[in-house]
Amino acid sequence: MNTHNDPHSFSRISAVDNAWSSFIEVLSDEFTALTGFGPYAYLSPIEVDQAYQHCVQNRVPVRAFAREYVNLYL
Repeated sequence: MNTHNDPHSFSRISAVDNAWSSFIEVLSDEFTALTGFGPYAYLSPIEVDQAYQHCVQNRVPVRAFAREYVNLYL
């Protein structure tokens, strides 16, 4: 896909960046609140990406997903 000629490519990239940023922020909040440490104290970057992909593909609300996901590590 040639994104140079696609006027909508920037908005799609921006939406993905915003979704990723929100996911990381919520996941970090939940891990820190419940464990005292951020997600990268427990997870590799690959695992965080897999969690994000799972959340997006299953259209799970981020806060609910993060809370349940953190409880797996308690």
